[in-house]
Amino acid sequence: MRTLLCCYFSLLLLTIQVEFLSVQGYTLMQHLAKQANALEYGLKLASRSKWGYGYGGTRVAFTVVASSSKKVSSGNHVYYNQVVTNEGQGFKSGHYFQAPHAGLYAFTWSTRPYSTNQANTAIRVNNSYKQYQYCYTGTSSYTDSCSSFVILSLSTGDKVSIRSVSSNTYIYSSYSSFSGMEL
Repeated sequence: MRTLLCCYFSLLLLTIQVEFLSVQGYTLMQHLAKQANALEYGLKLASRSKWGYGYGGTRVAFTVVASSSKKVSSGNHVYYNQVVTNEGQGFKSGHYFQAPHAGLYAFTWSTRPYSTNQANTAIRVNNSYKQYQYCYTGTSSYTDSCSSFVILSLSTGDKVSIRSVSSNTYIYSSYSSFSGMEL
């Protein structure tokens, strides 16, 4: 902003020394003043944007995948050891996301039961379950993946994880993932 003010004052000093040349009906100073106003407007917009410099410029988004098939006991974390994306470093130690700042976040997770079993999971914020997913293949050897999507309002430091909500949760690797991003 100080740079913008310095430029603006420099332009004012130039008005004393520069003749008022006409370009397409505008004097040179009118042209420069319009450009300075447009620049100031753009800088204000950028400083308000969370992707701009005024917000720190940190994007928050992640996608992680389960690296091995395993049974997960009720109440335990589903571990995602293969990190595909972790912008803003919000995903921590294989099993939870920690909000770097308050805001709205979108999360999706998909689970595929291993073999002919079930994969019952839920998304949990701190100690509170927010949404459940029931995924059961029945007696068929054909298995489907189940997906869920939720938008949550988080406070700085909130921890979000996917947990088993059944004693018989079998997670199939590479087909089970967890993703999130700040809106």
